[in-house]
Amino acid sequence: MAVQRPTEGFIMRVNEAERFDMQVGLRLLLGDEVANTLMEHLPPSGWSDVARTRDIEFLDKRLEMIEKRFNIVISVGIAWGLALIALQVQIMLSISHL
Repeated sequence: MAVQRPTEGFIMRVNEAERFDMQVGLRLLLGDEVANTLMEHLPPSGWSDVARTRDIEFLDKRLEMIEKRFNIVISVGIAWGLALIALQVQIMLSISHL
């Protein structure tokens, strides 16, 4: 049965019984091999579960943003760590000159 979503158009909801009936009908019309090949190319639970190109692109952009933030955090952490080491060295040198 077709279900309409306002932003995504029509999607098909097919339960396992309907899917089996479709495969039986295709086998009668096209033969076992062609029907099986066709059914193997259909998603198991409907197209709503399949990622679209725009979904992948959105996730890719999000991952790039996260990567940039992560790189900044690492860079700042390293800079702070090196600054603390330099400060400790300076303090130790100052103490050793006393």
